[in-house]
Amino acid sequence: MDATDRKILRLLQRDALLSIEKIGAAVGLTHTPIWKRIDRMEKDKVILGAHYRLNRAALGLDITAFASIKLSRHDEKALVEFERAIDDVPEILEGHSMTGSYDYMLKIVVESIASYEAIVKKKIVHLPHFQDLHTNLALREVKQSVGLPV
Repeated sequence: MDATDRKILRLLQRDALLSIEKIGAAVGLTHTPIWKRIDRMEKDKVILGAHYRLNRAALGLDITAFASIKLSRHDEKALVEFERAIDDVPEILEGHSMTGSYDYMLKIVVESIASYEAIVKKKIVHLPHFQDLHTNLALREVKQSVGLPV
């Protein structure tokens, strides 16, 4: 990957709907070389797809919770079962395996505190091998970036 590829990635991270022509004009290449570079990066799984960013507030999703989860078991089977199960909870936007006192950190977005309580009672505590939960609630978002530093 060269500097031109990185410029293309930066542009696409800012606006996935940019035309090939606009990308080409920004990096100084014509349509065909831009298309070939993007195609190669998609095949190499550098580009994993294009997504729309949605406005959480406009959708009434006002609460962001960071749930630290401790599991009762730590064998490979337990970890795989837990990780598969969180895929079935749409309110969980991110899941990270962690070092330290807790095994996983989950980013959960919901409408209200009552909604979060319901998710905990109906879904989180029933995840495979769940043992303990510690939650931090975000007061407000001060930075969000979906782009990687390329």
